[in-house]
Amino acid sequence: MNVQQRVVQETSVTEIQRIFDLQKSNQFQVGRTTAKERKAKIKKFLEVYLKYKPQIREACYKDFKKHPSEADLTEIFPVVNEAKHTISHLRRWMKPHRVATPLALIGSSSHIQYEPKGMALVISPWNFPFTLTFEPIISAIAAGNTVMVKPSEHTPNCSILMKKIIEEVFDEKDVALVEGKVETSTDLLKLPFHHIFFTGSPGVGKIVMRAAAENLTSVTLELGGKSPTIVDETANVDMAARRISWAKFLNNGQICIAPDYVFVHKSKKEAFVKAVKKYIL
Repeated sequence: MNVQQRVVQETSVTEIQRIFDLQKSNQFQVGRTTAKERKAKIKKFLEVYLKYKPQIREACYKDFKKHPSEADLTEIFPVVNEAKHTISHLRRWMKPHRVATPLALIGSSSHIQYEPKGMALVISPWNFPFTLTFEPIISAIAAGNTVMVKPSEHTPNCSILMKKIIEEVFDEKDVALVEGKVETSTDLLKLPFHHIFFTGSPGVGKIVMRAAAENLTSVTLELGGKSPTIVDETANVDMAARRISWAKFLNNGQICIAPDYVFVHKSKKEAFVKAVKKYIL
């Protein structure tokens, strides 16, 4: 089948359960890894990810016509920056953090000991397929967790490339990607993960949170919404128009914080409309 015509198939319940059980048996070993071992995983990922830059640009263009320069800006640079930042700070993040001891416990010392949660599930969206898949994976690895990932079925070329990258870097008992549509997501959400990271709509976010509650699973929900923008009578109209136009049309407006509507002071209306046209036409 031509890669541009590939259709994402549901992953079977049996395969999902197999990977889940594999990671479940490995979670404590992963949790005991040192900062050096976790950094080594992220460094290896970074090396492989940079190797695939041309393919990342190509996959984004095939799936939703994202321009290569925009792929660099929104899919490659953020992931590389996240990996480098994590590598630089991970050892300090993992160290116990001393805190004040309550008077009632005088004579003892207190500290915060950071522990892995265990098994993480990442359900990522189509609008930033690489960034919103790999950034949470990097965080989960840094925290000593295993990870299962389900990317969007709307970006099949990106998904197959992400699967290739993950399989080249990680053992599936540490990190594994499963493809599928709604049915696969539903099957994954029935499993007792320790944390779920979901990016998407508020409507689906409610479904994820409801499913997570059945297993008392903690969640991180990055949800879209309305983003009103205000241009008052004191605004620098040209600067406001340039920034608002950039934020609205980057990634064709498919960003959680893209301005949905603008409140413009009547004294600035004509100048604002003229300036916006200048930047988008």
